[in-house]
Amino acid sequence: MELIKRLGVTENNIKQIVEDHLAIKAIPWTEPIQIANIIIQPFSACPAGFLADHYILKVNFQSGSIEEELQLFVKSSPVDKMLLAQYLLEIGSFKKETSVLRDILPSLQVYCPSRQLAPTVHLALELRLIIMQNLKSNGYEVAKVKSGILGELFLRQALKTLACLHATSIVHEERCKKSLLQLFPDILTENAWINSSTSSRTKDVENVIKLYKTFVHLCDHLSTKRKETIVLQIATLLRSIYEFVKPSIKFRNCLNHGDLWCNNLMFKADVTNNPTNCILVDYQMSRYAPPGYDINLLLYLTSSATCRAQSRNTFLSCYYECFVEVLEENGIDAQNIYSKNTFQACCDYYRLAGLVHAIIITPEVTLPPSFLEQIFESNELTAGFMPDSKISICVKAFQVDKTYRDHILELMDELFTFIA
Repeated sequence: MELIKRLGVTENNIKQIVEDHLAIKAIPWTEPIQIANIIIQPFSACPAGFLADHYILKVNFQSGSIEEELQLFVKSSPVDKMLLAQYLLEIGSFKKETSVLRDILPSLQVYCPSRQLAPTVHLALELRLIIMQNLKSNGYEVAKVKSGILGELFLRQALKTLACLHATSIVHEERCKKSLLQLFPDILTENAWINSSTSSRTKDVENVIKLYKTFVHLCDHLSTKRKETIVLQIATLLRSIYEFVKPSIKFRNCLNHGDLWCNNLMFKADVTNNPTNCILVDYQMSRYAPPGYDINLLLYLTSSATCRAQSRNTFLSCYYECFVEVLEENGIDAQNIYSKNTFQACCDYYRLAGLVHAIIITPEVTLPPSFLEQIFESNELTAGFMPDSKISICVKAFQVDKTYRDHILELMDELFTFIA
């Protein structure tokens, strides 16, 4: 109970959550709700993400003949890491995710009832805490894979959910005759890649540039002359992210998830372990951009170079079929939104955006467990995605862990094709 109090959750909050749960499940109750027991514990032995603390909240309650244990997922601003808490407040991650989950997504979900877009929120204190549906209780899991690389069946399910997210946001705009930016002012303001001298994220990007210059010098397969050329040009390439994240004036924009590494994708599988569904979590970096941005980001973060070379067109077709289906089920001619040719052009244009974004965050999100332990044990190392002190840890992992190094090299080699 002490931790519950520190998180700022009251007994009235718990009763509201139970009432919300019963209403969602359409379970009628007439007797007062009695809370018998409340337990909160870490979500997993290892931290589940970088930008919050995560817990499981168990609530045993009774109302007349109704007795139930409710299990919920809690995402909170850290109570013991003040530097990280300040960083989260600066980038507005809790405020954005709360607003997206509570204000935008319920309006979109009605256009695609067959595929859930995000977990249901039961309580949100916008600057520091969200209590939501525990997807693990419903059979969803994060895929446990090396370097975050998914198999093709998993990628197809992720692409289908992504297509539903994008398409439903366009349906909502068409119905309302307004853009999402007009309908939900300020919610989708960019908070991940901000080119500002006062932003911690800008400093992080500059540190990523330093990191990759070090990686380049450690690459045995590059000549000295080639290394010099890359080091001169890589900063410009990585800083191109600041333009790519802006809403497009050429392609139709939609709600983008914006943070599609493997831990933000949860899958339900059948008895043979083949995925049957996917739900997206962690909408804290959402933005308003064309679909090609999210699609390429997903593919670069969760597929291998070999897989992309062999199956990219198949993946794009899988996405497009679902995208068209959602639009047409809602009475919208997909050809007026994205013809196949326009869609292909959009994906081709944002290929570099997805690659650059993946390059920037991959050194952090794919760190081997032993190095992650160092990160999570330190207040300073968690205060941003690439503070000064994290550079040396990523370099050490690059030097000693072949799986980590090979995955990063694969992305680097593709990025270097954009350097003459």
